[in-house]
Amino acid sequence: MRLSLRLIATAFGVAALAGAAHAAVIVNGDFTNPNVGGGYGQFATIPGWFDTSDTLEVGASSVYGLPCETAGCQNLEVNANTFDTVSQTVTGLTVGETYDLSWDYGGRNGGGPQQLDVFFGGVQIATDTSNGVNAFWTPNEVSVIASGSSETLTFQSVNVGGTASYGNELTGVSIAVPEPAAWALMLLGFAGLGAALRTRRGSLCPA
Repeated sequence: MRLSLRLIATAFGVAALAGAAHAAVIVNGDFTNPNVGGGYGQFATIPGWFDTSDTLEVGASSVYGLPCETAGCQNLEVNANTFDTVSQTVTGLTVGETYDLSWDYGGRNGGGPQQLDVFFGGVQIATDTSNGVNAFWTPNEVSVIASGSSETLTFQSVNVGGTASYGNELTGVSIAVPEPAAWALMLLGFAGLGAALRTRRGSLCPA
């Protein structure tokens, strides 16, 4: 019985490692910090994100004519005062591991044509665009491979003729290991448990 319990604990430990080994997270990906109380504000810094050339503008999604997309109903306007660039250093990555990176991109009425290029580890992985007429959220999901234990995630506004301080809305940024990888490791742990228990039973059989 002690051996069985020990093996069960080992199997669950392997399952836990399936998540713990890939503990990368996006900090403040829904831009609820700081809480702007239904309005908007521009800040030199906000948790998780940095901007080397302009302020960071966070506002209630309704301010930008967009529906509530996340629990806090807030988002970042990348075009704070100009065609801006906003980044986060993502840590806790496993080199060579594949991750699902996702975010919601929003257009804004009246901003004219807008473009937002997305980079991970210095490599462009996506481009979002809006016509400046229709305000809605577009979900994105891209698989990325970590080349280091930390990578820089960057959202860069591009001047395509729209308003420099009006558009490229962003929220719901997250990163995760694809679910099958975690489950495969967990199943491997339980397979090992089954094999060990069969061996244990065999050794207890009378000669």
